[in-house]
Amino acid sequence: MSDVKTRWLEFYDSRICPVSKEIFSHVERMIVGTLFVSAGAHVATNEPMIALFGYLRHGLIGRGVMLCGVILLLLNFIDGLFKLAKLQWHLAIQIAMSFCYVILSLRLIELILAFRGK
Repeated sequence: MSDVKTRWLEFYDSRICPVSKEIFSHVERMIVGTLFVSAGAHVATNEPMIALFGYLRHGLIGRGVMLCGVILLLLNFIDGLFKLAKLQWHLAIQIAMSFCYVILSLRLIELILAFRGK
């Protein structure tokens, strides 16, 4: 019985743990990027109740925050593509995963904006 447990723990440490860490790391960075984009979109489209240092225009600040979020999402996407290229999977799988990443990012932005409400 201990042999089975030892083999399972070795398998988990060598295969499952690194993959799950990478997946959660990418999802976490994607959520942060989408939060930036949705917060910037909210500030750019609505006049918030707070004054941004008194002199800055809300639309300009919102677009700047959106740009930072888009840059974060693109960097995360490129990092994911490089890691997928190292795995040497079929090109169709890589394209499908890239497409799913873009769609999921857009849906997360819409979801976060919907939760903000008016």
